[in-house]
Amino acid sequence: MSGAILFLTRWPLYEDERRWENRLADPELVFGPDADRVTYVCDEGGRSGVPADAERVHVVPDFRDTDAVLAVLDAVVRDEGPFDHVIGFSEMLLDLVATLRERYGVPGPGREETSRYCDKTVMKERVAAAGLRVPRWQPCRSVDRTLAAADEFGYPVIVKPVRGASSQGVREVTSAEELRALCAARDLRGYEIEEYVRGDILHVDGVLDAAGEPLFLCTSRYVSSCLDFEVLGTPLGSVFQTDPEVRGRCEEFALRCLRALGLRRSAFHLELFDTGDDLVFLEVGARVPGADVPYVVNDVHGVNLFQLWVDVLLDRPVDPPAPEAESSGGWLIVPGPDPLPQKVTAATSLLGRVPFLYRELIPDPGEVLVSRPGSYATLQGGRWLFRGGTQEQIEEAVRQTRARYRLTAEPAL
Repeated sequence: MSGAILFLTRWPLYEDERRWENRLADPELVFGPDADRVTYVCDEGGRSGVPADAERVHVVPDFRDTDAVLAVLDAVVRDEGPFDHVIGFSEMLLDLVATLRERYGVPGPGREETSRYCDKTVMKERVAAAGLRVPRWQPCRSVDRTLAAADEFGYPVIVKPVRGASSQGVREVTSAEELRALCAARDLRGYEIEEYVRGDILHVDGVLDAAGEPLFLCTSRYVSSCLDFEVLGTPLGSVFQTDPEVRGRCEEFALRCLRALGLRRSAFHLELFDTGDDLVFLEVGARVPGADVPYVVNDVHGVNLFQLWVDVLLDRPVDPPAPEAESSGGWLIVPGPDPLPQKVTAATSLLGRVPFLYRELIPDPGEVLVSRPGSYATLQGGRWLFRGGTQEQIEEAVRQTRARYRLTAEPAL
């Protein structure tokens, strides 16, 4: 018996069988109905992600309203607690989960430890202190100091929120004039300025055990970047790397960064730059990777990262999975047309027409695409999963999909 679990979720499950997002995180899949006593706390968006027959369900209006959530949970803990575990998969819930652990005396990372994986200045400080390369950076404490830092780093520079995900609020700034205008238009408290690092961006994903040792690792190279997707509307994706040299140096670097941060008993998503001469830490999240990464990992390697993470959190016996070292896979997202909302008039199906493409989610004619900033796991303009080929074949399949996909739409009235 793993004990009493307080599980927070804001993720829906869709009845539309075309859509696969959040299915690997389905509580009925990751928790054992006989072994785990789970109390669910969700918002209205996450209500459909709670098992229909769950007996202990509490709905909060908005997870961002911490005082209101705590008022609900104080009553829950009084009536149904104590709890042995507090778990939440969403990046947006990690701070709240840490607060609840401290408030109710539940083991696990508290707010200080969680800040290492949510606060971009804290994570860079710790990684740099371990002798690993990070971008030069400085908190945006004043306009003068921010401008001075940009002069020191050289333009372009990156201005980004200290906390946040999916490149929301991130700006590439190319001149002092542009930076002055940004400082005048935006309250930069809670932002940092960072050196622009030129190079490919890769991500290393996996799960660490209680000792901080990896149970599973996978390295991918991004197609475009999260910033280009968010700002320019450029298609975004990544492809599993199978070259032993590339994987070896990236995964060794990632593990050194994770040890510097003290991460244990957790999933992780770590991004890094490869400049050609060096590897540079970008940022890390103490969670399962977003977008379609976990679904391709599961389909190629047979590993459900959410399940593996829960097994580690609940101290279940784990046999480290043996990934398919020679097998590659990938994913691609094309954003909806701008400006949203748009009503789709036609979209090109590529299933059976592009090798190694095995699943797609494209809008039907008449569907309306609406903006949902920062979320990759939505309908979008198109989403595709690839598997079954070499790294080079998957990269070519991604290129073909980008070149051949056609979406037409008109403004939704």
